[in-house]
Amino acid sequence: MSFNIVDYPSLLEEIRKRPQMWHNGETRSALLLKTFISGFQYAQHFHNIEQEKLLGGFNWGTFEKWVKVNFNPKRQSYDSFTWAINLSDSEAESFDLWFNWYDKFKNEVIDG
Repeated sequence: MSFNIVDYPSLLEEIRKRPQMWHNGETRSALLLKTFISGFQYAQHFHNIEQEKLLGGFNWGTFEKWVKVNFNPKRQSYDSFTWAINLSDSEAESFDLWFNWYDKFKNEVIDG
């Protein structure tokens, strides 16, 4: 199995397709997605990866602000992953909700 991971959007699509592979056998979960992304970002900085070689292609700050404005009307201090978890009744639902926001963001902000 080969992957063509060149940026965060391609990484996120691979995780969406096969979450069990990326989450050590677990099913869809926004918490595990958050943990994986945070760990990945930490590893890049821990290993002093040069700025131009860091995985990019997605503006996390803009996305977080967009989620807060569009789906967090009381502006509670949660990131998008935690907010999806709080609004959901299950791990799988939180994963699907987070990716629903991601798709809307891509369509409205990036592609729009």
